[in-house]
Amino acid sequence: MHRRARRRARRLAKLETAESSLPITFAIVGVQKAATTTLFRMLSAHPDVEGGPDKEMRFFIQPHDWDNPPYDTYRRPVVRGGRIAGDATPAYLFWPSAMRRMRDYEPAMRLMAVFRDPIERSFSQWAMERTRHPSFPDLPQAIAAYGDEPLPREDVGDPSPRDLQRALFARSLYGAQLERALALFPEPQWRMFEFRAFLQDPHRHLDIATDLLRIPRFTEYPDETQRMATPDDNEGTAPSVGDVERLVQRYADDLALFERLSHVDTSGWPTRRVIDGTMTVSDLHRRLCDKLGLRG
Repeated sequence: MHRRARRRARRLAKLETAESSLPITFAIVGVQKAATTTLFRMLSAHPDVEGGPDKEMRFFIQPHDWDNPPYDTYRRPVVRGGRIAGDATPAYLFWPSAMRRMRDYEPAMRLMAVFRDPIERSFSQWAMERTRHPSFPDLPQAIAAYGDEPLPREDVGDPSPRDLQRALFARSLYGAQLERALALFPEPQWRMFEFRAFLQDPHRHLDIATDLLRIPRFTEYPDETQRMATPDDNEGTAPSVGDVERLVQRYADDLALFERLSHVDTSGWPTRRVIDGTMTVSDLHRRLCDKLGLRG
């Protein structure tokens, strides 16, 4: 059994025997490889928040009977005396049916997302997939095969693991994803963070998050526990400068839409800097390859 399935099984077993449980009232919905695990684990250290090892509950991307969803399983057992409980599944923002199902579950859901430079995020996901699946294609082949993969249609059903693997570049189209999500959940229910700013000052961002959740701010902040950092010793062929240029061009219009919708400061993002002319594509290419440890 996969470790994610084992965690879910443990949570469901505890639900059966727990004296009380809490419905999920907040969710970190995106994005993958942008410190969502760190944010969730730090929030879960708050005495009012029930966490647990089952971080990605994935409820809204699972094949339930959506005419009669099993909401009684979308809960966390009360273990530490918490008053609220949340979910952190970064695929939700990407997968349109997930956000629609979440609105049906709770229109007042409080939502958070952390965003990262789109190319850096995509390359970090590639490194994760390569670590998990050594046969996953080298970056040049992945860009050729998946670089133009579209966002899933509005009427799509449940994602397969293969769907999410193929979407490593589409998942960085933040503007289109956010546009769909804001049509379902109004902006006051959201807090949107920038990846590097969060890692540089997590306490300030935790204050913003606890204010959204209407719980007291931390009196003692938890230690930052960054997990799943991008490996810097990847094997395989490096992408070409042309490959990176292709991705910059793909993200340009969507990044402008994202900036208008989110008000997140992207001025330091390398992709934005290339678009603005303050960084060359060659410099971005070198930076990305150095980070991943790819040569030639």
